[in-house]
Amino acid sequence: MMTTQTTQTTPSTDVAQLSPIERWTRAFRALARVMANPEETDQVLVFSNLANAGSMGKRLERFFEDPNGARLYAEKRAIDAHTVDLDQLAALPAGTLGHAYAHFLRSRGFTPDVFEGAPPDVSDPRASYVIQRMRQTHDLWHVVTGHDTNPAGEVALQAFTFAQVQAPSTFILSTVGTLRGLREVPTLPREVLAAYRTGRKAAKLVSFPWEDHWATPLTEVRAMLGLPEFPVTQKAAA
Repeated sequence: MMTTQTTQTTPSTDVAQLSPIERWTRAFRALARVMANPEETDQVLVFSNLANAGSMGKRLERFFEDPNGARLYAEKRAIDAHTVDLDQLAALPAGTLGHAYAHFLRSRGFTPDVFEGAPPDVSDPRASYVIQRMRQTHDLWHVVTGHDTNPAGEVALQAFTFAQVQAPSTFILSTVGTLRGLREVPTLPREVLAAYRTGRKAAKLVSFPWEDHWATPLTEVRAMLGLPEFPVTQKAAA
């Protein structure tokens, strides 16, 4: 649901300057477009920015109070084609974070530049950085949690992410996705609840310095993050 190779279509006005009524009107308009056409994944990003703008301040405080988060911002860490060499990561030993990440991207036809450029509708540089960091590391969250990129996996990852960051968009997307996928995947509610509980217990992935651990065994990275050593993946499509 969230992994996309499309170019984002965004409102021209800074979302933080919109009234709550205007923000949520635009947000649910974008969500309706996604529900009508799941391939229009750029609208998920539009929805998320709009839905989360009103509570962004609290998440920024948590991010920058974390020494890791403050360091990521100070060093302007980024995970994109300019900073990631997939050939080098793929050459790392099997079982390392970098090797697993390279395999994950290539097996799905993705690149580190899934999200190009910071969100244009967010003028606060700190908020823009955190949003972009979340987007750039989204596929790494898939790798360490074991949630697939099929609809069921994306919905479960949204529940995990809600437990981690408490963003309204992740709660709405996981709830709507569960209801929509229930008929085809009867076990989805259980998987979503399990993902939420795992997210509550885990360390904060949003401020984790992934770049420092490309050569670290994936099982050790999961242990650092308080995640299951061998997570169960979703194989059914919703």
